[in-house]
Amino acid sequence: MDWIDEITLISEVSEKDRVNKNGFATKPKESTRTVFCNKKSVGYSEYFKSQQTGKLVEAKYEVHKADYGGEDVVEVNGRRYFVLKTYDTGTDTIELTLTDLRHRNEV
Repeated sequence: MDWIDEITLISEVSEKDRVNKNGFATKPKESTRTVFCNKKSVGYSEYFKSQQTGKLVEAKYEVHKADYGGEDVVEVNGRRYFVLKTYDTGTDTIELTLTDLRHRNEV
């Protein structure tokens, strides 16, 4: 593997005050990190099985375990995805299966 692709891992940082002075919820700030990864292909079977669940598997990336901190949102080429599932490969890498960000609250 070449480790030439890049993926941005995004996590929300909770603020000290979750509401502003008017009582409205404040938008959480984001913390981003860009790491190297390997793009993997989504298999034919996995793609069509995911369509049956309504959560289309759109991409898969492999990152080093040391780089991944449990983030559930990633950005690739300016587009954001939700991490639908992770798979420990048994080596020093973890595989991230990505779906459209709209499915974030459905898991």
